[in-house]
Amino acid sequence: MTFSHTGLAGRPDPSQAPHRGGEASTAEQGARWITVGALFVGALNYGYALVLTRLLDVRAFSVFAAGQRLSLCVTSVAVVAIPWMLAQALARAGSDADQVRAVRFAALLGALTGVAAAGVVAGIAREFADTSTTSVLAAGTLLMFVTTTTLGWLQGRERLRTLACLNVTQAAVKLAAGVLLVAVLGLSDTGALAALGICVVPFLFWWPYRASTRHVGRGAVHAHRNLGRTATGIAAVQALVALVATIDVVLATVLPMPPSDAASYQASVMVGRVPLFLAGAISTAFFPALSRRGASATLTASAVRMYLTLAVSASAVCATIPPAVLGILFPSAYGRMSVLLAFAAVSGCAVGALNLAATLFQAIDDFRCLRAQLLGFGVYLAALLVGWRVGGVVGYAAGTALGTVVAAALLVGRLVRRQGTEILTRPVLTESLLVIGVLVVLRPLPVAWLAAALIIAARTAVRFLRNRGGHGRQTPAPSGEPPDPPSPSARAPSAAQSPGDRTPAGPPQDGGPPKCRDPSRILREAVWAGTPLPTDDDTLRHALALARRNQVEGRLARAYPQALADTVAQAEQATHLFRHNLAESTDRLRTAGIPAVLIKADLTDDYTYNNFDLVVPPGQWQAARHTLTPWTARTTSYWLERSTKVLLWPARGPAVHLHTAVCWFGIPVVPTGHLLDRATPADDLGCLLPDEADALRIWLAHALFQNLTLNLAELLALRPLLKPDVIDEALREAAAEGWGSGCRSALAVATAAIARLDQGDPVRLPVPLPVPLSFRVAAEHAYHLARKGHWLTAAREVALRVPLVLTKKLRGGST
Repeated sequence: MTFSHTGLAGRPDPSQAPHRGGEASTAEQGARWITVGALFVGALNYGYALVLTRLLDVRAFSVFAAGQRLSLCVTSVAVVAIPWMLAQALARAGSDADQVRAVRFAALLGALTGVAAAGVVAGIAREFADTSTTSVLAAGTLLMFVTTTTLGWLQGRERLRTLACLNVTQAAVKLAAGVLLVAVLGLSDTGALAALGICVVPFLFWWPYRASTRHVGRGAVHAHRNLGRTATGIAAVQALVALVATIDVVLATVLPMPPSDAASYQASVMVGRVPLFLAGAISTAFFPALSRRGASATLTASAVRMYLTLAVSASAVCATIPPAVLGILFPSAYGRMSVLLAFAAVSGCAVGALNLAATLFQAIDDFRCLRAQLLGFGVYLAALLVGWRVGGVVGYAAGTALGTVVAAALLVGRLVRRQGTEILTRPVLTESLLVIGVLVVLRPLPVAWLAAALIIAARTAVRFLRNRGGHGRQTPAPSGEPPDPPSPSARAPSAAQSPGDRTPAGPPQDGGPPKCRDPSRILREAVWAGTPLPTDDDTLRHALALARRNQVEGRLARAYPQALADTVAQAEQATHLFRHNLAESTDRLRTAGIPAVLIKADLTDDYTYNNFDLVVPPGQWQAARHTLTPWTARTTSYWLERSTKVLLWPARGPAVHLHTAVCWFGIPVVPTGHLLDRATPADDLGCLLPDEADALRIWLAHALFQNLTLNLAELLALRPLLKPDVIDEALREAAAEGWGSGCRSALAVATAAIARLDQGDPVRLPVPLPVPLSFRVAAEHAYHLARKGHWLTAAREVALRVPLVLTKKLRGGST
């Protein structure tokens, strides 16, 4: 068996993608998250547009719509080219260094192209907006480019749930900021456009700062050259998609069109382009998997099926909205919408198909599709202008619809010729025609139409959201292409197998032993049981990503030393640097007469984390910082813990995380004096190690008060501590410290997980602690602190608990 990549640090974070259903079901699940988020975003955006139609006059709204479309036209290239280049690099990365180089290049490219794009936007916006509005629009464009690195980081690691939540947050911030600036401050179209820049600020909180500051060694120039070529190709393809999607709205402002007609057309496009947003959501989810697999018929067919499920119904509803309903939603100045919406719905469905087809070409680096795109864009532009000359705004809308259909047909036709007709999931023609017919017939009856539209929307949503990963059928591969292997979830497990351990039955094609294709089982057997199972390269990559999240990549790599040789070397180097830095720092502290206890570290295993924790007496914390100053290259601290913790980074290797106590967010849990009194010296590292009962409490407290999970490395460290006398002493001490009930509950979760692992049963990794337990232990411990007179600390703990739980659930969901 050969593996195309080794030591893959940049593999997707499996935290939000179920692997048992294979890559197709992983992408489908991600697409559901992104699409549901896109629906909320769309609702908020449409709400924002509707509110602005009431707050702005027709001319100001026209300026806002043109400015927004111009900004979207420019940034739509950036929010695909840069993030997708980064996502593809992370999906294909062969090492930590590859991942870091990709992040740095994406950040640099975003900043440089952002400056250029801001200039272009400013130059065009001067034609229809004043100076202040132009400046605000240019600044917002620059900020959008800068935050594209966050999009690529989350997409490449397949943290699609987090990405979806951030997208919704962005839309909510835009609505709130825009209404405030327009309605309260009276900034008109300038304020409405300023909200476009303000709303992307939340993405800065998820920017991969740590990855961008790590040392990567040589090879950056060659890597940047390759990444640049990929970004250029993706940008070129996406630029033509963006032109087809937006140029009609901008031209509607520039052409000699009555303001009411222009506003009606622009509003119609906002409603009719729903399929474009749906296609974008599906593309975002499928792109990483397609980048790994290449021209996969199964993945392509899954993406097409999901798009058709939504787009046909959405376009039918948009095209048939009764005039009476439009009159309620829009002012009378937008009266032409009742005619224009049908054309806008057709063009929206076609542009969505064009966008999805372009994504499939971008994922496999087939940029020869540009010729078909250029031809389609020429036909589209000609149809648009001819329609305007012949029929005014109605002809303009008809020409747009015709042109987008032709452009989409050219690109989809090329895709079919490349991958075969099997990728086109056969739409249910009869059902589609029935939906359209019912809505057309009921259009004169607004109430009946609304009821039918709601039923159709609900049925479509159910069909889209239900899990099809285990349907047991597989899309046949195109002629001449070997079929994609069925996902593990499509194979029925034997009677001896649990549902989570689905290993393909029968001999593999190469005649060897059966290969396990469940990454979670691969990890459990290799790391916990010490019995590595035969597997394939793709499953092992997923298992390595899961191992990194559980901080056991070294153990997994040693179980597969040939396939993961790079990871073995990385783990050995990281462990060597940890021991070296630990010995150097504790030697300096010991010379100065400062005792230091090493916590949350298993010295019997690899240590690959970027810092290690030392607790010193509170009265000697500043002296310890001063003692380590000559050894320190830079110092960082977290704003919530400035008075209790500091990170001291040496020139190379992990940092010293220096604590005044075993505390989290400034909230002490385990008393330092007691910890120091019972600590014992390590044999050869110059530091002290906690007593077993203290070590057990610290591991559990770390899970309860910070991580809200127990990863596999922590479970390995806990297993030898689960002795009756140690447990009894730890529970007594925890009760005295004010979190006895929480300690007992966390211990029960840990022991249950360890028992299941010992029995070979599937376990959710990292093991999540129940959310009610997190709130209960905070209340229990805060009450204890308040009784002791520490009212401010108790209030701090209560205030921080909800944000902590929300942040952890968003940023590090379970796998």
